[in-house]
Amino acid sequence: MTRRSYRQNCALALTADLIGERWSLLLIRDLLTGPKRYGDLNRSLRGMGTNLLASRLRELEDGGIIEKQDLDGGGHAYALTGAGRALEPAILALVRWGLKYLPDKTVGYHHQDDWDLVALKAAFDPQRAKGLSVRTQFIADSLGAAWVNIRDQKIDIGFGADDRSDITINGTVEDLFVTARDPAALLAAGSRKKLQQFMSAFAL
Repeated sequence: MTRRSYRQNCALALTADLIGERWSLLLIRDLLTGPKRYGDLNRSLRGMGTNLLASRLRELEDGGIIEKQDLDGGGHAYALTGAGRALEPAILALVRWGLKYLPDKTVGYHHQDDWDLVALKAAFDPQRAKGLSVRTQFIADSLGAAWVNIRDQKIDIGFGADDRSDITINGTVEDLFVTARDPAALLAAGSRKKLQQFMSAFAL
């Protein structure tokens, strides 16, 4: 499949040539939380189709946005390059815009709980997190183990067990911030105070 080109000598048009194709931004979103195997991306991007996924991955790899990483035991995963990671502020800005301006008309839409980690990072407010240092672990069947680390008014997110966490939540980001009547009821470890401090760091 040949990628369309605006043929404009403009930084925005040239960027759109590279990442503006359908599904490309969502591929980058999925890789913001860490490297993913082809099968992981295929499951996440339901409705994309394997041929189109392979095409988009190849285009982003050719454009220097993603790269293949060999895995222990064989096979490989896709990961963002430095250039790809530099797109994160733009992706998060688009997520913030969507959270603020788009009405919630997504009943019946496919949803994955790991996407909420990216939304949480987009909603992070460094001013609210002044003086806060907290590591939070989320554990849920639909998510596995995921972590959020806030320190020095910065936030990092990722997957995997975190034995240094100050707070452990039995549930997802949505469980904690949206559906829980009493967020503290989801605490598997840690204090209510730390949980309140963590939750107050986000403009949600």
